[in-house]
Amino acid sequence: MGADVFISYSSLDRDRVIPVVDYLRSSGISVWVDEGNIHAADLWSEQIVQAIADCRVMVVMLSGNSTDSHNVVKEAMLASEQKKALLPVYLEPAEIPAKLQYQLAGIQHLELYGQNEQQVLADLTTGLIKRGISGEGDTAQPQSSTVKRHEHPRPRAATSKSPANMAKPIAWALGVCVVALLGLLLFNLSITEAPKASAQKQAPKLGRIHLKISIPEEYPMAKPTDMPFGVAWRMLAISPNGKHLAYVCMHEKERHLCLRSLSDDAFQLLKGSNGAVLPFFSPDEKWVGFLTEKKVKKIEISSGLLAEVCDAKNPYAGATWSDEGKIYFGDSEGSQFRKVNENGGEPELVSKKILRARSPSTVPNEKGVVFDSPGIDVSRAPYAVYFVPSTEDNILKLLDGRMPSWFGEKHLITLEDNQLRLTEFNTETFKPAGKIKTIVNSKIRNNKFTAQYSLSQNNILAFIEGDSKLELSLSLLDPMKKESVLLSEKWQQYGQFSISASGEKVAVEIEDNQIYSINIFDIKRGRFSSFSNSKHNYAPFWGPDEKKIYYTSNRKDPSEFGLYVYDFDQQKEEEIIFVGEIMGGLSVSDVSRDGKKILCYGQQKGTGQGELYYVDLIERKKYQLTKNRLQEWGGVFSPDEKWLAYTSEKDMEGSFAIYLNRFPEMNQETRISAGGGEEPKWLPDGSGVYYRNGSQWMKVSLKLDNEPEIGEPELFFEGPYVNVPGPSHDIFPDGRILLLKGEEWVPPTEIDVIINALDVAL
Repeated sequence: MGADVFISYSSLDRDRVIPVVDYLRSSGISVWVDEGNIHAADLWSEQIVQAIADCRVMVVMLSGNSTDSHNVVKEAMLASEQKKALLPVYLEPAEIPAKLQYQLAGIQHLELYGQNEQQVLADLTTGLIKRGISGEGDTAQPQSSTVKRHEHPRPRAATSKSPANMAKPIAWALGVCVVALLGLLLFNLSITEAPKASAQKQAPKLGRIHLKISIPEEYPMAKPTDMPFGVAWRMLAISPNGKHLAYVCMHEKERHLCLRSLSDDAFQLLKGSNGAVLPFFSPDEKWVGFLTEKKVKKIEISSGLLAEVCDAKNPYAGATWSDEGKIYFGDSEGSQFRKVNENGGEPELVSKKILRARSPSTVPNEKGVVFDSPGIDVSRAPYAVYFVPSTEDNILKLLDGRMPSWFGEKHLITLEDNQLRLTEFNTETFKPAGKIKTIVNSKIRNNKFTAQYSLSQNNILAFIEGDSKLELSLSLLDPMKKESVLLSEKWQQYGQFSISASGEKVAVEIEDNQIYSINIFDIKRGRFSSFSNSKHNYAPFWGPDEKKIYYTSNRKDPSEFGLYVYDFDQQKEEEIIFVGEIMGGLSVSDVSRDGKKILCYGQQKGTGQGELYYVDLIERKKYQLTKNRLQEWGGVFSPDEKWLAYTSEKDMEGSFAIYLNRFPEMNQETRISAGGGEEPKWLPDGSGVYYRNGSQWMKVSLKLDNEPEIGEPELFFEGPYVNVPGPSHDIFPDGRILLLKGEEWVPPTEIDVIINALDVAL
């Protein structure tokens, strides 16, 4: 059983403090005090951390020595974090520096100088009794007192800021100290192994401790969407044993990894981590892995050795490292779920049944892997968490939710309603064995693809607190003036959109809590309206006469898609064709001028590879234009409809470029982009094509004949506009361009860390 009172002091004041300790003990009060030389050490001992956790009141002995003592500051902060009562006692006149003002502000204190010491000690004992500490000695009885009780002395004269203006610097000083405190806590609790049920009974009873780690200004966190295709992914990771923290930062206009041992007080830039996203750690914490556009890589923490694990095509779906030495990752924008030996080799498919696997997390004892996905052979549907056993090619749906993390032997962490939930599972049947519990009340910064959190295997949670969703605006850009204005004041989670032939209306896909619908925005009236009461409609495209709109829907079944048309004259919806073999259905990218042909693209079930199609609306029949097992999409007709411009990964090793080909023969393919590119659109006058390459829009002039003349691509305009799945821009008849723009990115300044985050028996 721990002592009720913890005495915090500077070892330089030992001779003045020990008599106080003796007095309190003689009064029957249990006291813990460092009577050795622990404070002389660089690191706290487990004794001190445990004693603070056990105490009910901390008495802080203030002097010139103690106010300059790092250990006293750390002890006061930890007690404050654990909501322990603080009782300041002045051994001598001393001014409170900013780093202690936060903890001691507004608390009455005692002065053990210039007074009757016996009376002050009696008052101290009385103060402890008032705080619930029991004493037995006669000296503990209250007497008339002349001791001064007042607020703390004002800050040093050098500080002239008002209390309101001092809040931020005080909080900053607190944060700096908390950083040091966190490292001391972690490394002096002998955190060396993942939690076992038997070991947890002997673990120190610290309770939940919520700390914050400052992100250095020189290494700001990278914007989650500043990567190819604009898809946001997880930017931080904590190691399995909680000793290291990594996040993706910006340095010299490029993404890198920043790594910190939590026993230190600063992050370091990892050399060789250029282009990194999605950090993850090896189980033994010797390596930190990460993904780039084309590679899975790892860096040895002790030596800085950089090693390539394997090639990968756009591996932006997350990765995890199993105890058995396998790295699991989502390849080609998550359409393929693969594993590879930690020392390299050829990646192999985890399962032929699942595509679009994201955020993998391994289950211990070689049981398998959990991940989130819209479902088997499904690309667009509400996300759920699935389990793939290691012994068989089988898929089990565990529960609805996203961003799974497996903890310990039997617990699953998921993101639901912007908060982290914990569910206990029977690992024989993989069915829930208890109620779902909320881990923290804080909102986790997230969007529909990821959440910024990471959980260690010894119960330490790191996360970024923030907004729950990524809202966008419809922005109208004049490429000649390089100016953009909001088309609508309404901010939503917009997706793919299409401008009508007159330029007066916009059909736009909107997501709300994983439910998709298509709305029509009337530009003149400034209003949104819906034309269908059905849910899960995607990828709208206007017909040439503005009387019809075409779209895809899986309203009947998440894995079954149909191609639909809505006729505004007849106010009637009709399914044109069912395309069950196409994962995600056929997304319309263009319609012929006579309205008889629809140009589409879709992904084959079983492979996830994109192909180009067209649908003859007279025959109600589809025709496949490409059969090369590449990702090809976003085709558009030339003005004379004899050629197609489209996006393909041919020759780009997992990235994309723009190609021209004769329609419908597809026998005269020519690359027209100098480098990468996607989402081609014809200029209104038919003089060429513009396309997107990251944050740049390029223009290439074309003269179409039997042998087309192709000009050199040149910069059309550029800007920080958001990329979404499918075409994320369109052009008005007058040449203005409709784009999606997100809110200004403000990098977070802190990483939240909660020790003992899970309030469960493990």
